[in-house]
Amino acid sequence: MKFARNLSILTVIITTLFSITCSNGDTDTILIFAAASLNDALQEIKVAYQSEHETKLTFSFGGSQNLARQISLGAKADVILSAGSSPIEFLDSRQLLDGRKYNVLTNELVVVVRSSIKDQINTLEDLETSNIKRIAIADPETSPAGIYALQALDNMDFNHDLSSKIVKGENVRIALTYVQRGNADAGLVYRTDAALARNLLVLDIIPLNVYDQILYIAAVQKSSHNLDQAIGFCEFLLTEKARTIFDNHGFSFP
Repeated sequence: MKFARNLSILTVIITTLFSITCSNGDTDTILIFAAASLNDALQEIKVAYQSEHETKLTFSFGGSQNLARQISLGAKADVILSAGSSPIEFLDSRQLLDGRKYNVLTNELVVVVRSSIKDQINTLEDLETSNIKRIAIADPETSPAGIYALQALDNMDFNHDLSSKIVKGENVRIALTYVQRGNADAGLVYRTDAALARNLLVLDIIPLNVYDQILYIAAVQKSSHNLDQAIGFCEFLLTEKARTIFDNHGFSFP
């Protein structure tokens, strides 16, 4: 666990230094810090956007809290696309954003389980069974997905009973990988990420009313040297073309 946390800190430092050294004076390129759960969809968005615009897109993916922390330490991203409002509020309170915010997408939490135990899980209560030894979630310190997961467990009075079984990944993709590789028996992840795991069973057993709406928000960094291009990209995310791509990846819209 200590090694994993040190690795996470090292990743923050390296990514921050990388983004600082990337030339944001290059008006042909904008750098977008984006939630890890958007990786696949944004690769398609990139192709669609660049087919219509001369501006090139570069992405850095990770847990949204980590990304916001990097910006607060001096990383010069043009846009942050966060899977939750708290990273945006964190940056806003430090006056690092230009004030524009775009509510782009929504998502949902589901439970994923390994096929060997699929017959044992029908409700959230079943996660308390002795056969479930480890439950993966994203780390709430680095990723909003972990905050939503703990919020759901808290509101259904499961958090205390399951706390000894919880294992945390830096972001939701890593939590999903823990289940895929057998490091955990089950996981609480986003629906869109669960859809990528062909070898896992996806259980829609978490009520929507036990956690806050999962809202993806785009915001422009105040220090961006490519302000017009950054705004243009955020507005593109709200177009019908972009929404079709996001819809194909399982996202919903506010």
